[in-house]
Amino acid sequence: MDTEKLTKWSKEIYENAVVHGWHEEKHSPEHYLGLIMTEVAEAVEADRNNWYCGEVETEMSDYVHNFDAWYRGWVKSSVEEEFADIVIRLLDMANSIHRDNIAYINHDGLFRNNKTFIEHAYYFVKEVLNCGIINISESILYIYEWAELLRIDLDQHIEWKMKYNSLRPYKHGGKKY
Repeated sequence: MDTEKLTKWSKEIYENAVVHGWHEEKHSPEHYLGLIMTEVAEAVEADRNNWYCGEVETEMSDYVHNFDAWYRGWVKSSVEEEFADIVIRLLDMANSIHRDNIAYINHDGLFRNNKTFIEHAYYFVKEVLNCGIINISESILYIYEWAELLRIDLDQHIEWKMKYNSLRPYKHGGKKY
């Protein structure tokens, strides 16, 4: 987990969210946590349906001039995308609540790989996810370790999702929040 990259991404994610209308109102930490929990639920649903995109780099060359179409065709609604969404929402929350005061931890021992996918999701929501500075960092670390267990290149998927989000319309075409 590259903490410099996370700090940079947090600012970029927040700025993109502002441009797309997501920070016109001030939201509570619970608001952000609720949105993160929906991403966890979407990851569970993707896993239930075995929606993993796996290795997709080779297919991207067919869509060089249309990233949006490539993304929707190969990555959208996959477990990988939902993990990226979880981290993106955590980074947006970190910047919204704590600005530059967030400190990312980088240690082993938080994640235990003897759980099923759904047990990891439950543990993450119940025990790890929180809006405090340390808890945001632990939440991000947990998702990184979980992604590593599943052989997901989380950094790559975060970069792709950030690019996809930058191409989306204002409030994604009319979403309330």
